[in-house]
Amino acid sequence: MTSRSSQENAAIVAAYDFAAAHMVVDVGGGQGTLLASILHAHPKARGVLFDLPHVIASARTRMESTGQAARWECVAGDFFTGVPTGGDLYLLKKVIHDWDDERAQRILTNCRTAMSGTGRLLLMEPLIPPGNEASFNKLLDLLMLVWNAGGRERTEREHQGLLASAGFHLSRVIPTRSGISIIEAVPV
Repeated sequence: MTSRSSQENAAIVAAYDFAAAHMVVDVGGGQGTLLASILHAHPKARGVLFDLPHVIASARTRMESTGQAARWECVAGDFFTGVPTGGDLYLLKKVIHDWDDERAQRILTNCRTAMSGTGRLLLMEPLIPPGNEASFNKLLDLLMLVWNAGGRERTEREHQGLLASAGFHLSRVIPTRSGISIIEAVPV
C-alpha cells in the first residue's frame, strides 16, 4: 500500500490545486504520505494528520524525517466519534470505501461537524463507471466485498447521495492519472 500510495499521491497533487488551503486535515491519513506530499508542494500550508493512536505513534517518526515537522501535527483519535476542527480542507483518501453506507455517513458527518461553512472535503476513491463496460474499479468492488465485509467501491451518483446525507454537496469530480478520482464536496 505504501509504494502504491506514492504514485497516487503524486497524481493527486498534480490534479488538484491545493494553493488555497491553509490548514489541511488528513482524516485516516495513515503514515502521512499524502499530507507530506501536499505540504512539500505548498510551503504555506499547515496540516494535521489524524488516525488511530497506534498509527499515529509510528507516523510521528516518519513526520520527523520529512523536514516539515514544524508545519504539521499528529492527532490520535477515532473518526467514528469526531475529527479535529480548524481545517479548511479535509482529506479522506481511500477511507470511505472501507465502510458500509451507515459507517461512511458517520465519518462524513463528523467531518462536516468539524469544518466551517467555507471548508471543503476531498474524497479520493476509485469510482465505478456507469454502464456494463469492463472496469478495473468494478473488480476492486468485488475484492472489497470479499476482503472487507461492508466495504465497497461506489459510483459518482452513490457518492453524491452519501455526501448529501452528511450535509455536503458534490461540487466536482477530478480524475487523476492513478486509478482514483478526487471527489470535491462543500457544506450545504
